[in-house]
Amino acid sequence: MVIFMSTSFPAPRDPARDPEHPLARAFASFTEAAGSLEHDREHLRKRQALVEISALLAHEIRNPLGSLELFAGLLAEANLEGESRRWIEHVQAGLRTLSVTVNNVLHLHNTPQPELAQTDAGQLLDWAYDFLLPLAKQARVELQVINGLSGVSIHADRHRLEQVLLNLALNAFRFMPGGGWLSIRGIDCARSEGLAGEGVEIEVRDTGPGIAEGDLPRIFDAGFSTRPGSSGLGLAVCHRILEQHGGLIAVESRPGYGATFRLRLPRNAATRAGHSSQGSPGHLPERPPENSSAHVAVPAPVSGAPL
Repeated sequence: MVIFMSTSFPAPRDPARDPEHPLARAFASFTEAAGSLEHDREHLRKRQALVEISALLAHEIRNPLGSLELFAGLLAEANLEGESRRWIEHVQAGLRTLSVTVNNVLHLHNTPQPELAQTDAGQLLDWAYDFLLPLAKQARVELQVINGLSGVSIHADRHRLEQVLLNLALNAFRFMPGGGWLSIRGIDCARSEGLAGEGVEIEVRDTGPGIAEGDLPRIFDAGFSTRPGSSGLGLAVCHRILEQHGGLIAVESRPGYGATFRLRLPRNAATRAGHSSQGSPGHLPERPPENSSAHVAVPAPVSGAPL
């Protein structure tokens, strides 16, 4: 006996008409991911175009800016007195601040390898004092340079190390709008009991508001800043330049106790680098150590600044 049975099966679902079909859901996810990638690509393209325009403008500004700085320097040496001299100091301070900003853009977005040469670290600190003095006066900040590096030679790109010191000093000035104290101290590690190694250390301390603990890990990131209107490039450029020299940059700070940046540079530049951060209060040295020269510029007394 033969038995015939009839069985009916549901019609297969059409992925094109059924949004819950696995293939339809996979296709929707793929389409969404593709759209997101295209959006990110367009964002990166616009950002790259902005970077290129910024670098181009910085190049265009730098040449005439250098001429203005030269003429301002000549006027400053012309034995002007009274109000005229103060005007020139303000012009010099403004031009030097603008120059630092322009160079930060160029260093961050178009940074060739440093031009390393034998550099007198002591002369670098002497230069920093002379260059920063008009800026310190304008900011009502007492500037102290303790030079324990006279005659100490390192293998470095002098111009880029100048940029590092300018960035750190300007950052300190901007966070001390009511005045304060900035100290730059050079230490020869080979002759210092408390420091290991054969390199040099440059310590930059201020009496500003300090850095919040949560911000310490991010302060060397490009674009990060807690100051409204800031580009957030200065410390990122410092880190990159120290990295190119095989050096280290570290920061110690606690809110209300100012900030201390320490730059460690080898005598002969290597290719290894990094940065570290930790929170601890900083206190300015009361007197220069032995075998050091010191420059101190004291502006009119400012409330809250140590004298």
